Amino acid sequence: MTKLVIDRIRNANALVLEANHDVKMLQECVRRPWSLKQRILGRHGHLSNEAAADCVAEIMSAELRHLYLGHLSRECNRPALAHRVVNERLQKIGAAHVVLALTSQDVPCPTLSL
Repeated sequence: MTKLVIDRIRNANALVLEANHDVKMLQECVRRPWSLKQRILGRHGHLSNEAAADCVAEIMSAELRHLYLGHLSRECNRPALAHRVVNERLQKIGAAHVVLALTSQDVPCPTLSL
């Protein structure tokens, strides 16, 4: 996440944040070539679960109420793992006011009502 992006989303009430992969699962994935893994892990790649958690810690504010994790890899992530990593960070920084939900490629997520 760039500083500009962080500044722009800091006052959001609801946010869909990428939690694409678990780094270890990506590195161990035999179905992906090394060049693709390097791109995914690179500066212009995808956010890992840990990077998403780091981003949440940087942008946290009293305004953020709903956080949706999206763009989860089917091969290199698990929804429960992404949820656990980000939820643990939310708890660590005292952000009990944030509702954390997962998105899915197959099932609509709950409707958000503000």
